[in-house]
Amino acid sequence: MKNKLFLTVFTPTYNRKHTLHRVYKSICKQTLQKVNNEYIFEWIIVDDGSKDNTKELVQKWQNEAKFPIRYFYQENQGKPSASRKGIEEAKGELFLFADSDDKFLNETFETFYNIWQNFSDEEKEKCGGIGVLCQDQFGNRIGCDYPVINKLLPSLEVVFGWKDIGLGETWAVLKTKNLKRAFVIPKEAKNLKFIPESFFWSRIVFEIQTYSYFTNKVLRVYYRNESDSISKNIRNKHPEGFLFESKWFVTKYYKIAFKYPKVYLKHLIKLVYFYLKIKIKVYYER
Repeated sequence: MKNKLFLTVFTPTYNRKHTLHRVYKSICKQTLQKVNNEYIFEWIIVDDGSKDNTKELVQKWQNEAKFPIRYFYQENQGKPSASRKGIEEAKGELFLFADSDDKFLNETFETFYNIWQNFSDEEKEKCGGIGVLCQDQFGNRIGCDYPVINKLLPSLEVVFGWKDIGLGETWAVLKTKNLKRAFVIPKEAKNLKFIPESFFWSRIVFEIQTYSYFTNKVLRVYYRNESDSISKNIRNKHPEGFLFESKWFVTKYYKIAFKYPKVYLKHLIKLVYFYLKIKIKVYYER
């Protein structure tokens, strides 16, 4: 593993000092941290302009932790920009998004590591990610099981073919080199502080055409119904980002309409909905 990390854990954060400890404690409790006496992971934090002493908290952790914590500060530009910075800096072969209000189970790294090491070189090249399941903070499962597990499947088919089966909130570790290629903010969206992450996942499955692997193991704790949840009212706060995603989808990926017409129709409806939402918002702000 020397000079090559297995995993980059990445956390974008903005004024989340009060929840960021969930990620830190989750990392500290991992059952697998080293192989051949070397850490197999790094934790990258990109602070998107926090004003709540996040920097001082992270510096404290850097001083007390033995594993590598890399901290980057930028003026507030939004989550897509922070994510792009983290991806650019990543040294891990795989990349794990851990939001600043997330928690994950102790066997997370070990689970991903064992699955990955059991792949052949050919399978590692094909695989774009490993999907797992989530529970809420009360221990309740979110959504249903994956219908097919323990085999590589074309990502395009599962992302859109499983759209309506009730999976709910899921989680995945992704191949870093694919993110470096696909998680790029288009020039026409440079002014947006939020773009749905599904925009970038669509770019991976359409433009890189990866395969995905799934296991029905719960690894992430997704906190629901918190007053300051990152995802709370996100569509009302950032309709421009959702409009951009749907406009891109219906113009760039129109061929999907023949195989998955319901998915394409949903994006057409969202395109109209968010367009009208922005127009109404502008009208009332005048």
